[in-house]
Amino acid sequence: MSIESVKFRGRHHSHRALTFLVTGSVCLIAIPTLSIICTFWPEGSEFLGMLGLAGFIMSILGIVMSVLSMKERDIYINDSVAGIVINSVATLIYLILYIRGLII
Repeated sequence: MSIESVKFRGRHHSHRALTFLVTGSVCLIAIPTLSIICTFWPEGSEFLGMLGLAGFIMSILGIVMSVLSMKERDIYINDSVAGIVINSVATLIYLILYIRGLII
């Protein structure tokens, strides 16, 4: 067995997982930001509600894309797992706020 017959595969970070990890972080940071803005600017609650709904959709998309990025070959899965966790937390918070808004 010669040295040329042994090939090492270099693992890399998935660009898709990193993108939606950042997107999930932005969605998570947007929750208290939207709440603070809504307390100081109550007339714009309809616009802020649409931004919240967009964040909810982005966090669901982040979960789906992070799961799909786990199926890539030769990647570090830590980024995908972190993306799934952060987007899941953001989705749960947005869902709780949405249900609370329907009830009240």
